[in-house]
Amino acid sequence: MKRGRVLNVTDCCVHVTHRCHNRQFLLRFERDRRRYVARLREAASRFAVEVLDYVVTSNHVHLLLWAPRLDAVSAAMQFLQGTSARDYNRRKHRQGAYWSDRYRPTLIQNGAHLSRCLFYIGMNMVRAHAVEHPGEWAACGYRELTGRRQRYRIVNRERLLRCLGMPERVADFQRWYETTIRDLCAAGYHVREPVWTEAAAVGSREWVEELSQVVAVGRKSVVPVESQVDLAVGEGEPSYALRLSRRQADALLDATAAQKP
Repeated sequence: MKRGRVLNVTDCCVHVTHRCHNRQFLLRFERDRRRYVARLREAASRFAVEVLDYVVTSNHVHLLLWAPRLDAVSAAMQFLQGTSARDYNRRKHRQGAYWSDRYRPTLIQNGAHLSRCLFYIGMNMVRAHAVEHPGEWAACGYRELTGRRQRYRIVNRERLLRCLGMPERVADFQRWYETTIRDLCAAGYHVREPVWTEAAAVGSREWVEELSQVVAVGRKSVVPVESQVDLAVGEGEPSYALRLSRRQADALLDATAAQKP
């Protein structure tokens, strides 16, 4: 596939989703979710990636990652995919595929766009009707983001705050995050917004349209994101999604991963 010009996208995050093979509930047991979280911690220590949020469900995972280069995300995910599959297959004396194809990455622009993605991830198990509040699900970043977990942390909250544009405001962030989660739970927020997992990128219209020029050929579209999350931060700054075919999205990631920070 031909490539267009290379755009600097080092100042953004990546929302990664990865499903178990054939949507099987291979992570339904807590010990397997704990093991995956341990492997996630190991990946963050071995590779140049930082975890901003995560949730491990019974049949898929959501990871919000930051890296100085996008190829570091690919390396970390390759490690996670291989080690977590081997852990499970050895324990169950099992053979065969554990993950369903390649993980799906979505580039997320910093600021208000990142905050919308953050709450979409945080409310995952509430949308699935597994819990009534994210704090009831152990395998997620809620307790780390709110400061309830101090030991064995994976989330780099300092990096997250810088990406959100809230540096040096830990107390403000914690209050805002807890209040918004509480309000979303009270409002019965159970709407799935596939744009956060299916789009190639989400951000401002200018950023997304410029990013779309990296892919020189093929059908592509930029559409507004009708998020159900009403946030105090970022009001008046709508998000737009870049929709590409899977092949085009792979080409976009290859082009952007090759650039220097």
